[in-house]
Amino acid sequence: MGGAEKLEENQLLEVYVSCRDALVRSVLKMRARQEDVDDILQETYLRTLHANDKKPITSLKGYLFRVSRNLVLEKLSHRSREITMEINDALPRVNEISVDRALHYKQKLEMFNDALRSLPEQKRSAILLRKFYGLSYREIARKMNVSIGSVEKYISSGIKQCKRNLSSMGYEFEQHPGIRHKNPHQETGSGVGKE
Repeated sequence: MGGAEKLEENQLLEVYVSCRDALVRSVLKMRARQEDVDDILQETYLRTLHANDKKPITSLKGYLFRVSRNLVLEKLSHRSREITMEINDALPRVNEISVDRALHYKQKLEMFNDALRSLPEQKRSAILLRKFYGLSYREIARKMNVSIGSVEKYISSGIKQCKRNLSSMGYEFEQHPGIRHKNPHQETGSGVGKE
């Protein structure tokens, strides 16, 4: 390594160390699991170092926060797939519904998952943070660094796109009885299974 590259790496390390505590708080606020924090921070540093080798980064601190946020969103997306697999595994064991009905819901869930994966990243992330992790629109806006109005648009248009995809495959996308839409500005979110 040449002297200039080493200096850049030292600068990156200094910036990383100086904002590590803030990175930890940011990652935890996004609902990352405590046991994932060290891995996320290590991967953040390595990705930033690698990116800086290719092209110098003008704002190292901002870049570190952006990379850590993207890594948390990747973890959340991975966790939603795990939840889907758990639901899929549980469906055939449910005695109150017929095998045909269980298969129908399992296929519908797989189609919804496909539709969700086909969305642009911001829409997908907003929906996952709202529906699977129960964050309020305000919390999502803070985590994604966008306005509450943008979050509302991401979720609304993302859900509509998923509904269209499901409808085109012959699946209805109905609201469960007794589930009402909450005010998007409430601090508590909706849970898993609410459509």
